[in-house]
Amino acid sequence: MSIEQLARDAGLTAPRRYRVDWDRAEAAVGTRLPTDYKEYVYWFGPGDFDDYLIVCVPGVENSNTELAARLAHEHHGVRVLAQLAPKATPRVPLFPVPGGWLPWGFTTGGDGLYWVTSGDDPDCWTVAGRPGRGSDLAFFDGGCTAFLHTFIWDTVEMPFIPEAESDVPVLFQPDTGEWLEGGAGTRLEAYGRFEEAPGVGS
Repeated sequence: MSIEQLARDAGLTAPRRYRVDWDRAEAAVGTRLPTDYKEYVYWFGPGDFDDYLIVCVPGVENSNTELAARLAHEHHGVRVLAQLAPKATPRVPLFPVPGGWLPWGFTTGGDGLYWVTSGDDPDCWTVAGRPGRGSDLAFFDGGCTAFLHTFIWDTVEMPFIPEAESDVPVLFQPDTGEWLEGGAGTRLEAYGRFEEAPGVGS
C-alpha cells in the first residue's frame, strides 16, 4: 500500500506538505518512527477521517492530537489509575517498556490505535487497537498506512470500530492542527509547519 494510493483514495490530489523536525519529534517520543508514518504526516498533516478517526501528528499546537503529548497523556492516565487502584493492571503496556504500545491515533468514541514496538525496526511494527469501553484488544498485521486503507474502505476487522456512516471510501478532512480556545487539549509550542498555507480542499 503506497502513501500515494492512500491519499488518492482518501480524496487528496497532492501532498499537503506538512514538514516536521523528525529529530525533535523522535527525541520527544523516545524512539525512531515508521517510514510510512512519516510519509503520511507529509502527505496528510493534521486532520481526521469522517469526524471519527484522528491520526496524531508531531509538532501541532493541540496537545490532544500531538504525538508525544498523546503518549504523555496516556502515561498520566496510568499514574492516576495506580493512585486510585494500586492493584489494578494497566489495560495495555505502554512504550517505553519493551514491546510497549505507542499511541498514534484514536477515535472520537475513545478507542486507541497503537504501534506494538516489538523489535528494533519501526518499519516492522504492527498495529493494535484498544476499545474505549470493554476489554477486548484487537490486532492488525501491518503498519498505520495499511490500517488506514482498511479504514477508509470500511474493511477494518476491529469489532469496536463500527461500520462507516458515510459513503466509502471515507474521505480525509484537513485541519491546521491549531489549538482552539475552549477546545480539547492544551496549547503547545508548534514546530510543524506547512510548506505553504493549506487549502481546505487540498
